[in-house]
Amino acid sequence: MALAPMAVTPERQRAGIGSALVRAGLEECQRLGIDAVFVVGHPTYYPRFGFRSASSVGFVCEFEVPDEAFMVAELVAGVLDGKTATVHFHPAFKEG
Repeated sequence: MALAPMAVTPERQRAGIGSALVRAGLEECQRLGIDAVFVVGHPTYYPRFGFRSASSVGFVCEFEVPDEAFMVAELVAGVLDGKTATVHFHPAFKEG
């Protein structure tokens, strides 16, 4: 699974809205039985939710993005152990 792009208007930032959205998204993924979630995002923001560099566990992004911006959170510990792949996103991620 992948998190979609997220933004909070500047006047509403630092009020916990973004964090609540990420947590709600991860909780819904867990409810659906998703084992891992990928994101292309700010490398100092997403680690607080359990994300780490995807390349550190053998995954690369289909897009040219900085290595530190492509991250993954295992919702089931160890589910990615021994796996490697290029992650391809839904076509909606490519629009725009």
